Amino acid sequence: MNISQFQRKLFPGLRVDLVVPEGEYTGKYRTRIEEVGETFIAVGTPFEKSNLVPLRIGTNLKLIFWDEVSAYSFSTKIKQKIAVPIHMLLLELPETIVKIQRRNYARVTAIYPFIFQRVTLEGLSDHLKGTMLDFSGGGLRFLTENPVEDQSILDVSLELTDGRMQTKVRVLRIEEIEDRNPQRYCVSAEFIEISERSRDRIIRCVFEKQRTMRKKGLE
Repeated sequence: MNISQFQRKLFPGLRVDLVVPEGEYTGKYRTRIEEVGETFIAVGTPFEKSNLVPLRIGTNLKLIFWDEVSAYSFSTKIKQKIAVPIHMLLLELPETIVKIQRRNYARVTAIYPFIFQRVTLEGLSDHLKGTMLDFSGGGLRFLTENPVEDQSILDVSLELTDGRMQTKVRVLRIEEIEDRNPQRYCVSAEFIEISERSRDRIIRCVFEKQRTMRKKGLE
């Protein structure tokens, strides 16, 4: 895919991963974009254990970034190192970009009542009731007596260990629970329009719940 189609997704402040495939500093480093030009992209020099990672000019890298629904990557090379006003790496902006599979997220069982609303052209519906079954950094699964449509958008309220979060999900799959009166539906949905900061909150909550379950011998 031509990178010009995706340049609007690359902007200052966006968090990215730099992957060094070989050499002394092989590994994955989290940093952020500082500037985007027509032929280059500037990112903050990554840190490891409070020290700058001394990557050299000419080092081959892979840069990975995300939007609300997909992950993307491209191969690049360090063209220049800048120390003032902050430490930055100038990277070549390639002609092509690759869409890659999103990360697989750990999922945790979490059974509790929650509320959601349908998102329509007219606005939000009344509050509807559901029962959370499990969730991860990628999405959630819940039971409800309220029918929802495939690919519809819902506004959900999540109770996390660090407080409440309001976010949107897209319905991916609906299963009718047979032999139940009233009728119930098992709904699987993915998070959309969610910032990486919010997703990190969910992932931290998943890890905390997993640790608690392990301590109790439930996992």
